[in-house]
Amino acid sequence: MSVSFEVMDGVALAAIDRPPVNAIDASIRAGVRDAVKKAAADPHVKALVIACRGRTFLSGADLSELGAEIQPPGYRETLDAIETSPKLVIAALHGTALGGGLELAMACHYRCATPSARMGMPEITLGILPGAGGTQRLPRLIGARAALEMMVSGAPITADRALELRLIDEVVGDDPIAGGLAYARRLIAAGATPRRTRDVAVSAELSEAEIAGVLEAAARALKGRTTQHDLVKLVRAAVQTPFDRGLDLEADLSAASLKTNESLALRHVFFAERECARIPGVAEPPSALPIRRAAVIGAGTMGGGIAIALADAGVSVTLVEVGKEALDKGLAGIRATYDGSLKRGRITKDALDERMGLIRGAVGLEAAADVDLVIEAVFEDMALKQSILKKLDAITPKHAVLASNTSSLSVTELGAATARPEQVIGLHFFSPANVMRLLEIVRGERTSLQTIATGLALGKALRKVGVVVGDGFGFVGNRMMLDGYFREAELMLLQGVAPERIDDVMENFGFAMGPNRVNDMAGVDVGTKVRIELAKRERRAPPYHVVSDALTPLGRLGQKVGKGVYRYEPGDRTARHDPEVDALIAKLAKEYGVAQRAVSDAEIEERCVLSLVNVGADILNEGLAYRAS
Repeated sequence: MSVSFEVMDGVALAAIDRPPVNAIDASIRAGVRDAVKKAAADPHVKALVIACRGRTFLSGADLSELGAEIQPPGYRETLDAIETSPKLVIAALHGTALGGGLELAMACHYRCATPSARMGMPEITLGILPGAGGTQRLPRLIGARAALEMMVSGAPITADRALELRLIDEVVGDDPIAGGLAYARRLIAAGATPRRTRDVAVSAELSEAEIAGVLEAAARALKGRTTQHDLVKLVRAAVQTPFDRGLDLEADLSAASLKTNESLALRHVFFAERECARIPGVAEPPSALPIRRAAVIGAGTMGGGIAIALADAGVSVTLVEVGKEALDKGLAGIRATYDGSLKRGRITKDALDERMGLIRGAVGLEAAADVDLVIEAVFEDMALKQSILKKLDAITPKHAVLASNTSSLSVTELGAATARPEQVIGLHFFSPANVMRLLEIVRGERTSLQTIATGLALGKALRKVGVVVGDGFGFVGNRMMLDGYFREAELMLLQGVAPERIDDVMENFGFAMGPNRVNDMAGVDVGTKVRIELAKRERRAPPYHVVSDALTPLGRLGQKVGKGVYRYEPGDRTARHDPEVDALIAKLAKEYGVAQRAVSDAEIEERCVLSLVNVGADILNEGLAYRAS
């Protein structure tokens, strides 16, 4: 039974227990509805506490119900029963109360939470709208603007912030059931009566300026998205219309949102990310090795970013370079990154000091002699990487995992340079390594399952999406980018399309950054070095990245030197058109016989996106990816 019911000294407890995360399904809705009816019918009961066992309060709706016919009782029936109960109904929150879980709590008359509880309305991250009254109850509890901000961002808030907003009424101890029961008894003693959220008037109208401010703050995260505009309509309805009419509008818009391409795509991504850690044929992977101490070889942009990611996860890191000057520059870059985070309010001074304290610099590979994991992050050169891994093999403890941050080289060949190829793995971070969520975990031919399990566990600890991929040129991410997306973008450059047009079209499509801006950010020379290594194994017919590979010997390496595909002013990352690059492209187009022609925005989008699709199909057929998702 998902919901138990018991009465203790005049207070009833409906305890929900549906591991692992108490996702709401028909059994929970029915159990809660029945508990409300039992409490109302019992003359000895003065209040009902709704709480959860396990590690969290209701984490949201069971996602398997999305788009399917909801089995009765529905959310509206269940929440109406709670809200109209003649007895006090108190929600006691802990862990994460998200989406439908928070909507249920808002239908209760009073709410308390443990200090570590988090509350949020994350539906927008799946491209859908709340459908259980959240858009109508949240503005009534915390005001229209705060409600819109919370739903548009999708980010959870702390218990302290929820108390400040009056989303909850009290912060209790760490035990939600004990705290909820005690709070209920205090309410009874104070003579409290049912307080229905539906009867509360929204405190303030939303001005156009306020709406614009909320949408602008989320514009980057919601580029190409539409759900936020329906949220505005629903919050306005909460302000301007009766409660039931607002619920009707919410029901219509929520149902419609489930059918949009936006929602279907985001839900596909959500389930794909959950699935990607599962290795076909491996039902019970071996235990991961604990990673307490790590070393990163190379203090450049990638090495520094990896060191930050490890320190952010609480791992002690030794950053290793061949000389003091390069090491000092790398450490200074790490400090500047943390200072920037502090300035923007993303971390506290104490957190900055703690994380910097986890990172120490050293000259010489011998500094990696006592680690559980070492990640080499030097530039793409097979001989250099093999040499480093061979030396690390002799220096590091026998249990240590040897990882390469290679973006394209064979992990099998790298592992062959060591006496422990089963403990060699690719950990391909994407730039900037401390920010980007994707971590490709590259499986060489002799990489052991335990080493792969360790890579997956590390990715989880770093809060990244760890994806196990096969050992082929560029793996999955860079193969799709280099063989598909970037190649097509460079061909369009040769055909006379301005780089900013290509970038603008792809950013309007929804990419965070267009291909030419990405090229400059990552470093134009990085791709050139990859292609030099590729050419040792196989040859691509020209024109194949001839623009980038012509920029590299000219020293146009991207943002780091102030010029690449674009030019940049000192201290400013704004990409500016550069006529010198136009002249170079025209020369290359003539040399390779590429005709100039008109290319529409629609063609730019189709060529870039469909090239990714086509190369993705090749990768799947070759077995570099386990599954299409």
